[in-house]
Amino acid sequence: MSSSRPELKFSDLSEERGFYKRFANLPEKPSQTIRIVDKGEYYTVVGEDALFVADSVYHTSSVLKDCRIDPGTAKQIKEPLKYVTISPQVLSGLLKTCLLEQGYKVEIYDKSWKLLRSASPGNIEQVDDLLNISLESSIVLASIKFQANAQEGNCVLGVSFIDSNSHKIGMLDIVDNEVFSNLESFLIQMGVKECLLPDQRSNDNVANELKKMVGVIDRCGCVATFVKNSEFSHKDVEQDLVKLIGDELSMSLQKFSNLALGSCNALLGYLQLLNDSSQLGTYELIEHSLTEFMKLDASALRALNIFPSNPNSTISPSTNHSVAGGGGKISSIFQLLNKCKTNAGVRLLNEWLKQPLTDVREIEKRHDLVDFLIDQLELRQILHNDYLPLVPDVRRLTKKLNKNGKLEDILKIYQFSKKVPEISHLLDEYLSNIEETAPIKKLVKDTWYEPLNSHIIPLRKFEEMVETTVDLDAYEDTNEFMIKIEFNEELARIRGELDDLKDNIRSIHLDAADDLGFDPEKKLKLENHHIHGWCMRLTRNDAKALRQQKKYIELSTVKAGIFFSTKELKQIAEQTALLQKEYDKLQSDLVREIVQITLTYTPVLEKLSIVLANLDVLCSFAHVSSYAPIPYVRPQMHGLGTHRKTELIGSRHPVLEMLDDVTFISNDVKMEKGESEFLIITGPNMGGKSTYIRQVGVISLLAQIGCFVPCDNAEIAVMDAILCRVGAGDSQLKGVSTFMVEMLETASILKNATENSLIIVDELGRGTSTYDGFGLAWSISEHIASKIHCFALFATHFHELTSLADQIPTVKNMHVIAHIQDVDKVSHSADDITLLYKVEPGISDQSFGIHVAEVVQFPRKIVAMAKRKANELEELKEATDSTKKHKASASEIAEGTKVLKTLLKDWAQQIRSEGLDSSEMLTEEASQVKIAQILNQLSETTNVTDNKFVKEISELLL
Repeated sequence: MSSSRPELKFSDLSEERGFYKRFANLPEKPSQTIRIVDKGEYYTVVGEDALFVADSVYHTSSVLKDCRIDPGTAKQIKEPLKYVTISPQVLSGLLKTCLLEQGYKVEIYDKSWKLLRSASPGNIEQVDDLLNISLESSIVLASIKFQANAQEGNCVLGVSFIDSNSHKIGMLDIVDNEVFSNLESFLIQMGVKECLLPDQRSNDNVANELKKMVGVIDRCGCVATFVKNSEFSHKDVEQDLVKLIGDELSMSLQKFSNLALGSCNALLGYLQLLNDSSQLGTYELIEHSLTEFMKLDASALRALNIFPSNPNSTISPSTNHSVAGGGGKISSIFQLLNKCKTNAGVRLLNEWLKQPLTDVREIEKRHDLVDFLIDQLELRQILHNDYLPLVPDVRRLTKKLNKNGKLEDILKIYQFSKKVPEISHLLDEYLSNIEETAPIKKLVKDTWYEPLNSHIIPLRKFEEMVETTVDLDAYEDTNEFMIKIEFNEELARIRGELDDLKDNIRSIHLDAADDLGFDPEKKLKLENHHIHGWCMRLTRNDAKALRQQKKYIELSTVKAGIFFSTKELKQIAEQTALLQKEYDKLQSDLVREIVQITLTYTPVLEKLSIVLANLDVLCSFAHVSSYAPIPYVRPQMHGLGTHRKTELIGSRHPVLEMLDDVTFISNDVKMEKGESEFLIITGPNMGGKSTYIRQVGVISLLAQIGCFVPCDNAEIAVMDAILCRVGAGDSQLKGVSTFMVEMLETASILKNATENSLIIVDELGRGTSTYDGFGLAWSISEHIASKIHCFALFATHFHELTSLADQIPTVKNMHVIAHIQDVDKVSHSADDITLLYKVEPGISDQSFGIHVAEVVQFPRKIVAMAKRKANELEELKEATDSTKKHKASASEIAEGTKVLKTLLKDWAQQIRSEGLDSSEMLTEEASQVKIAQILNQLSETTNVTDNKFVKEISELLL
């Protein structure tokens, strides 16, 4: 790998020393920033950043080279300096790793360490051309200005966000609680990559709130960036927004608070939008409402496997309760549903998964459209296979046109515009077979057909412009991108002269072939050399023929052969080069004009792209629903404020059932307001508890984004939130323990949940002692069931928790079934127990944890020891329980002790009176008689006393 990379080169030693000296004098950078030097044909990374690149990109330290620095610079740096060089292709991967995966910032410098470009996870505009990838989601940057304790117990957040890809600016106020659960929902709904905060870390009054806010931002996979507090001023932001959006904006700004406007000002300064004249007047102001979409917490995204944890991730075997074979490639809901054929469709799917709808009418509209596409199989297949794959990434194309527009990009847009009428005609053809009064006909027309048609007419003028100015024949025949010579007289003149010169060049080439006796196609090559211009080439062996011909002028020798020319050819080549340069300049000017005209069609093109993205995603839903192992069904939806009932018959986990060699066991779920709101699920390890509770959340989410669901029949109540507490992991680098993570997430759930929410909890309380964990699990469950009254699923190994159903009628116990071959056996082997993965009403009082250890082939000695210890603990528990039933008080123990001492003294006195001393030993029979006598005395004493301690001793001895 390293052999193909260029070396770091300098023209002289002084230049090299100056390079490293300037590097040593750079201001200290944050640890999450990577500095890269643009050396022209390649890039260089120096110092600790080179170590990062070697580790994360090349995965080896062998690529590192030693920097040659003078002694003075070496003392200044105080450590050995390494560097690594990377090609432009590798740079694209490095930028993706830094910005989109690991949340780093990037700075790119020139050879003199002058900053050329900078980028952060929420602002990749300056390096977008270097990334050279189509993004799966929008890059959203947010900013927050907060006012602590504005209302009692609350905090008001003025929030602003910018999606620079779709040119949208949004503002809103969030009234939040002390755990910032509403902020968490917002960050997830918008998919925020980076969040700006005022740097008030030294302000003791708000430092604690700021720290909690950063924790929430970090939990959502977002990067927190501190900027100067002065940047959050709301003054003058109105006139800046008018420049970006338009004069009609002034009235609509009155609805936003000064906090939101201040946060917007910080965003505009950070992105420097006003410095780019091409951005002026291109933005749209939008309002975002948290209640319009289902709230998801960060734990829900992970627990429900909505997005892949990494590009090569697969579902952990521990969550796959019915796997008989290996894992599959699909590990997330996003991967399952992503059958999209357009980049805009992929981004829209990503957005919908983070923004499930709560309006039942809008949800049912999507269901209607999916139903239509499932019924119209032929239409769906034509769209999916023939038309949608040809739709380009319009957003990326228009951005390229803005930066460095080329005819190639204009022709891609032209081809796209020619396809739109075909898609519209195809929809019309299938709609003509549907009755005019059918509701679905109007819905399809309103959603797809009419929006497409309304934009066809403006695009006709664009098509005419392209057909008038661009040489489409040259593109189709030779794949050349040229302006029509008829379009401009000067261009036509130059082109005519160039064609004449090229004819002369070809004639000279043929004459030389006849003169030298070589085939002009196979032996004597005519080439346009990057230095010599038009010339001829022969191999080294064949070039011997040139030595006898003085009219041929040798130009250079390379491995491929010898380049040569003639006096006449050299003159023509020089003329051709000058004319070609003139032609290219004129054509470039014309292309620039065409690009500017094309950019005026950007709003129309982006609206078309959005309509087709919607069609693409719903086609994908229909495809997945139809081709699942068992086809999905359309759910019956119950809106917010209506009868709350979720009943899933034969429900399955959509991701797990797609794994290879899996026969998924379906299960029923019923939750209804006032009857069965809180389900406690107990049962064996690996029995399917976790899968059961997760699939309820997944199915609810699928229904609310508009997809059909993996059930035999489904009624689903619309949820305003899905809140999860599943699994636990340390964040030791951030000083957060497993139990602290558990409590933070649970606190957020309790603050955020309403009666219309769905709570999913898996093994709450495992992060602390058994007694503390059970106490917390009980109190939290009781609060949810008796106070919040939302739907909840609670999987637990605390079997004592099942008694909650005796106290609260809406709590129901469920358990996963395990078939035990011999119930009377004290311990069971792996062959005795069969996990059936079926969930039924009732309680399970065993977990079979040791059985799981046997299944995964723990050493036999360890398993045997575990069984012995488990039995000892069970016996100890029984003994402790027995003792607790008769637990004596301190006064009773003191009084009982006196009674026992008296009995023992009397017994000792009796032995002495019978003539026995310490030197004599009683026979075994005599000893038994004496012991029986004292036990009888104790028994008689017990009968006449209420002392619990004496009675406990008596029960133990008798």
